[in-house]
Amino acid sequence: MRRIELRPLDTHQPGYGQLVIIGWQGTSEGLSLDIQRNLDENFLQDDGEWRSQSFKFHLPALQASTDGILTAVVDSKIVDPLLENPNATNMTRLYGPDGAEVGKARLRLAQGLMPSGASGSSLSLEAGANLNTPQPTPVAKPEREPELEPDSESESESESESESESESESQADPAPRGKSKRWLWILVAILALAVIIGATAWFGLSMRDSNEAGLGDETTVDESETLDLEETPEPKEISQPEEVPEPIADEPPLDDASEESASAEPCSLQRMGEVGELEFIQSCVGSDDGDMLNVVNQALANDHCGIARRLYAHQALNGDAAAALAYAQEFDPAQHTPSTCFPEADVETAIFWYETALGIDADNAEASQRLEEMQ
Repeated sequence: MRRIELRPLDTHQPGYGQLVIIGWQGTSEGLSLDIQRNLDENFLQDDGEWRSQSFKFHLPALQASTDGILTAVVDSKIVDPLLENPNATNMTRLYGPDGAEVGKARLRLAQGLMPSGASGSSLSLEAGANLNTPQPTPVAKPEREPELEPDSESESESESESESESESESQADPAPRGKSKRWLWILVAILALAVIIGATAWFGLSMRDSNEAGLGDETTVDESETLDLEETPEPKEISQPEEVPEPIADEPPLDDASEESASAEPCSLQRMGEVGELEFIQSCVGSDDGDMLNVVNQALANDHCGIARRLYAHQALNGDAAAALAYAQEFDPAQHTPSTCFPEADVETAIFWYETALGIDADNAEASQRLEEMQ
C-alpha cells in the first residue's frame, strides 16, 4: 500500500467520499482502518471526536474502479471530522480481517469534498430512487354567495308595520295639553319645595343639639390621649458604629520556584517540565528563541517525546524543509537509531516526511534520493 486518498463521489453527494487505496494487493473484504492526526497523535472516533485510543472503522468490500484502483465508500462519520481541518496531517493504518496491521500511509484529501451540512440533510446511500418533493394540495377558494335582492312585498309589509306602530303610539297618549294641567304641575312643585326646606331646618337643629351634648365626652377623650402621648418616652436614636475599613493584605511574596518559572525562557528545558505540551509549544513557537531544531534535540535528550514530535511536525508543516528532513530521518530505516521517543523505524512515515520536504524544497537532493531508494 503506497497511498490512501479520500475523493468525492461522482455524484458529489455531501457527507460521503470515496476512499481510494493505491498499491494494495491483499484481500478486498473484512478490512478496517484507523485515522490518527499528527497534531496531537489522537485517533478519530465513531462520534467524530479525537481521543488517545485507536478506533477501527470497518470498511465495506473494496470495489475495483475502471483503472483498477480499489475503492470503498465512507460516510459522514469520517468525512465531516476530516473536513473540519482539511490542512491537518493524518496517518491511516489498514488492518486485515484478523485485526493485524497490514499497511500504513498518509491520508490525502482531494478537492471537491463537501460535509454533510452542505445539503441541509444527510441522505442514505441505500436510497436509489429520486426523492419527489410532495406538492401542497390546492385549497379551493370559497365561492362568493350571491347577494339577495330585496323583495318588494317584504318592503311594503315593513312600511305598513311602521305606520301601524306610529298610530298606536299616538293613541297611547290621550292626555290633553291644556292650560289647566300646567297650573297643576306648578302647585305640586311648590309643595315639594316647602317640604324640603322644612326637613333641612329640622335636621340642622338636631345636629347642633347633639354636638353640644357630646362636647364634654370629647374633651375627656382628647385630654386622656394627650396624657398618654406625653407619658410615652421617645425612642432614643442608636448611633451606628463607624465602618472601619479592612486592612488590605499584602500580596504574598513569590517563592524561589515561582520566580524561576516566571523568568524561565519560553523554550527552555525548565519550561518543558513545568507546563503542558500544548502550552509549551504555543509559547515557544511564538517567541524568538532561535533554532527550533535545537529545542527538539534538547527535548529528545530529556525524553520529552510529545514536545519533540509536535515541534517537528509544526515546523515541517509550516515550511521548514530542514525540520521535515530531520523528522523523516527519525523513521528512515537506513538512518534510524532506536531511542525512547523513536523506538522503531517506519518506512511509510519516513516517505511522508521526505515528500513533505520535497514539497517545500524541490531541489533537496537527500530527500529525493531517499525516496527513490525506499519506494
